[in-house]
Amino acid sequence: MWYGSAYYPEHWPEARWSTDAELMRAAGFNVVRIGEFAWNRFEPAEDQFEFGWIDRAIDILSKQGIRVVIGTPTAGPPVWLVNAEAAEDDCRQVYEDGIRWETGARSMCCPGHPRFIDRSAKAAAALGAHFADHPSIIGFQIDNEIGMYGHRCYCGHCVRMFRQWLAAKYGTIDQLNRRLGMIFGSAEFRSFDDVPLPRLRQDLHNPGLLLDSWRFFSDVYANYVRIQADAIRESGAAQPITTNVCHMFHGGGCLDETKLFEPLDIVGWDCYPSQFGSPPKSSTVGLLHAIARGFSTRHGSGHPFWMLEQQSGSPAGGVACDPRQSRLWAWQSAAHGADMILYFRWRTCRFGGEQYWRGILDHEGKANDRYRVVAQTGHEMAALSGTLSRLERRNDAAIFLDYESLASISLSSPGGGLDCRACAEKMFDAIVQMAQGCDVIFDSTDLKRYKLIAAPMLRLMDEELAARLSEFVHGGGTLVVTALTASLDRDHVAPEARPPWLLQDVLGVKQFEWSSLSQATAPPKERLGEAADAWQHLNAVGQVPVEAVNLDPASSQDENISGNPLLTGIYTCSTWCDHLHLEAAQPLARFAAGSPAADCPVLTVNRYGDGKAYYIAGMMDGRFHADLFCSLIDGAGDIQVPDGKDVEVVALRDAGKPVYFILNHESELQTVVLDGAWRDMIGNVSYRDRLVLEPYGVCLLTTGE
Repeated sequence: MWYGSAYYPEHWPEARWSTDAELMRAAGFNVVRIGEFAWNRFEPAEDQFEFGWIDRAIDILSKQGIRVVIGTPTAGPPVWLVNAEAAEDDCRQVYEDGIRWETGARSMCCPGHPRFIDRSAKAAAALGAHFADHPSIIGFQIDNEIGMYGHRCYCGHCVRMFRQWLAAKYGTIDQLNRRLGMIFGSAEFRSFDDVPLPRLRQDLHNPGLLLDSWRFFSDVYANYVRIQADAIRESGAAQPITTNVCHMFHGGGCLDETKLFEPLDIVGWDCYPSQFGSPPKSSTVGLLHAIARGFSTRHGSGHPFWMLEQQSGSPAGGVACDPRQSRLWAWQSAAHGADMILYFRWRTCRFGGEQYWRGILDHEGKANDRYRVVAQTGHEMAALSGTLSRLERRNDAAIFLDYESLASISLSSPGGGLDCRACAEKMFDAIVQMAQGCDVIFDSTDLKRYKLIAAPMLRLMDEELAARLSEFVHGGGTLVVTALTASLDRDHVAPEARPPWLLQDVLGVKQFEWSSLSQATAPPKERLGEAADAWQHLNAVGQVPVEAVNLDPASSQDENISGNPLLTGIYTCSTWCDHLHLEAAQPLARFAAGSPAADCPVLTVNRYGDGKAYYIAGMMDGRFHADLFCSLIDGAGDIQVPDGKDVEVVALRDAGKPVYFILNHESELQTVVLDGAWRDMIGNVSYRDRLVLEPYGVCLLTTGE
């Protein structure tokens, strides 16, 4: 296990470096990340590289047994590059309003600009050549949090490249016009030179063209990463190369991060749980960890991911975190597959835009409560490093994510408030509440290894994906999909068949209408009749009630769902609903009387071959998902956590034996019921039948006294 932090020696007097290294060693550090914003120190003038300062810093760290991941410094371009004398060399990004980014910020340069690409590649090559044979350098990081600070550049280079990208994809302008339906609004183009790089704020832009612009920028950044990675490798460096993504899974607000990692060796990401809620829900962060594992699986590295920035203290403007939470979140990362954990940052910066972004040490640079907890965690992980490296994960359930569908909904939402991420979080939370693990996958060729696949908002469909989903269900798998499934093709065009289009036979339903529920309200009481009770529990505009349907055993496809033990009571649907007509499927829940889709099914099940396919026709509440997935998944019988409390269970195996991480995300003591005798490998304490976890406490249970 690699354990340490991000470190910025260039921010501190050289006389301080030895003190920092000694404190790091005492805290159990064996690695730090450095250099990702130090371009001006690496290359103070064009082609004048200076490595003496960082060599001295690395030597000091090495004497304390601390290795280094070094970052290419391209997220912090120097003034000599940014303030170009010639207009054609001005490589700053251009905002949507036509104004160029100002000098002095991060990531202000265009990743498609020829001069910036050239200088980035030369900087990466110089780093690679200098550190290729250095025994302390264990890896390289490309740039920093690519795309986080804005990824849509409207400079002339990007406009020209977008047109070239479209020409390569469509061949002729007539093909583009036909496939994207540019006849709408009389927007047919005469040539590729007519095509704009669409601005997000312009109303009624062609949604297919918007989606293509997102694909284009994803390719631009993936190429930017590839160019730097190639430069490092061609310089003779053989260490693994990664990058650190942040704010994953944000639709049109992010890039297709599956592409960013294709030229790299290891997946890396940055985790700041307090940015996802106060307090953050464990499953929200757990889903992001699963996404990182999914990136690793997709590009075939077979390697755990690196946590390149783990929250050590509260971000700027946040409520101060309990220091014990840093230990909790670090162990959560380890439980979900990280084999490197680097806190951000070693010491709170005294200047600049992050001077209130808390590090392990405060401004004064002395040991504090955060440092003591970080040191405790470091020694715990070092003691269990061998055990952690051999833990195995085998999950029977997975969430299938399609980044293009996610971007489609984000860029061209059919209704206000649709949130693919929130839908996926509810599914993930429902599955892990059963003390079962859940993967995230992006590749439909890998479906057969799972028993259950949940696919939120799979809006874009093609024949290949439909065939694989059909094969999965026919072969005995369970598929759960949601509203909007298979409603558009990959060009963002609606097919001439009713949704779910290519999956009609699998799902056994047809959509005949839809409703955006943002303004839905309860109708007058006199019109509700028996549905009055169902409406009473709602407390917001935009919500409609859903009722379970009791099945007639004589008409049920399967005795296991006769009487509908899946769902009980009243649930809430919001935001959007599909109005479904039943073909071969059976209803398991329906919209209550008085709702826009009154009496239409909101949950259906269809037997297809040896498997079953479920359709959730609306954006349902968390309790609905919990009840549904509870009926579809066998829970782990060894562990019982308290109801309604955020106590996370991560199930793994050690040489075939079950082991469980138990993580208390609550600020109070929590009691967990156990089946038999177990031993906590972190604290080396034995338990029988029950254990009491301290606030933000963690244990790793194995069988036996």
